[in-house]
Amino acid sequence: MKEVIKNALLGFVVFVVGFAIILVLTRSGIEAELTYYAAIAYALLYLASVISVCAVVILRKITQLKK
Repeated sequence: MKEVIKNALLGFVVFVVGFAIILVLTRSGIEAELTYYAAIAYALLYLASVISVCAVVILRKITQLKK
């Protein structure tokens, strides 16, 4: 149960940090067309960070099962 809470908090932190970065970088007075491209790039970056957190959790579980 303790590890579930830890993983949930890790996911929440990734979400909040990613959301804050996206908000800061898309409000920087650039043209509308570039804002769309920037939002797509930041969304892909955010998705990559979520996938990396999930990969860490999966690898941790696999190593625990092997022990």
